Amino acid sequence: MPMSDEKRTSQANTSPSDLEDLERRLAEAKNRREKPQTDDDGGGTLLGMAWRLSTELVVAVLVGAGLGYGLDHLFGTRPWLLLIGLGFGIAAGFMSVFRVAGKMEAENAHTPIGDDMPLTDDEEMD
Repeated sequence: MPMSDEKRTSQANTSPSDLEDLERRLAEAKNRREKPQTDDDGGGTLLGMAWRLSTELVVAVLVGAGLGYGLDHLFGTRPWLLLIGLGFGIAAGFMSVFRVAGKMEAENAHTPIGDDMPLTDDEEMD
């Protein structure tokens, strides 16, 4: 029997109920794989939180040092205003990091210490 005859007979054996069953099972599988929509407005990942904290610190230090350098250049008091600006930048950076970390801690206060974090879809597949 030629190959084209085999394809015809296999296609002829599939009934509409088999196709409907396949479509139903595919729809169920898609529904299981879709992530549920949550109203989470910015919890983010741990890497995102770490990136935000480090950015807060670096930007504050750079702004303080830049202002100190600019004032040093303007008044000709090198390096004193640069050092004072750097000190203020470091202080402002640490205050900002502690403030943001406190907000993040308050958002994640419902997770008790020592409990495992919920699994993500990627971790469940392993």
